[in-house]
Amino acid sequence: MTSAITGLIGREIRKAGRSGGSWAQGAVFFILFTVLSAFALGPEQEFRSNLAPALVWLAASLASQLSLDRLFAEDLRDGTLECWFVDGQSLVEFSIGKFISHWLVVFTPILILSPLAALMLGAPVSILALTFISLAIGGPALVFMGGMVSALTANLRGSGLLIVLISGPLLAAPLIFGVGAVQTADIASSELKILGAISLGAMVIAPVIATLALKVHLE
Repeated sequence: MTSAITGLIGREIRKAGRSGGSWAQGAVFFILFTVLSAFALGPEQEFRSNLAPALVWLAASLASQLSLDRLFAEDLRDGTLECWFVDGQSLVEFSIGKFISHWLVVFTPILILSPLAALMLGAPVSILALTFISLAIGGPALVFMGGMVSALTANLRGSGLLIVLISGPLLAAPLIFGVGAVQTADIASSELKILGAISLGAMVIAPVIATLALKVHLE
């Protein structure tokens, strides 16, 4: 990881710390979704335990997309992105730094809370660790795919809903294999390996597409 990326990540973390708690919106949504789902499912333990992996993954997928409308838009509007480009620094590094920052600031709290969320939904204790592992492996796919869409729509105001509509179909694959990995209750399952491959693919492709989109916005 280059010094430019680490510097950008540090800046984004400090910026989040001064934002007044907006960085926690994803985690708050994640917990509220879990609590309301637990109430809606009722007290039947077997029914809840069967749905728990799907609901945890669905909540994490939706929560990870919150605040993505500001991921690149603010930097594009205030000139930060243009200054970065004029200084001759790589837009690929800028994209990667923003994606990693979103992972650390928004998704990491969701990841930490995921075993608790699964437990609240009635999941057996035996799959709590696998729930955490599956989200840790599949989380980059959620963040990088959503971030890519954020870069594509960075020049549009009020693009939050549009980002969700576009990224939704892209998130279907990690959602399906993430839930499947937890339901198999096998750390060496093919679903978990496919999930890892999806994340690796997203980490390679998303920065490239995001960079091309940002160059178009700067023209």
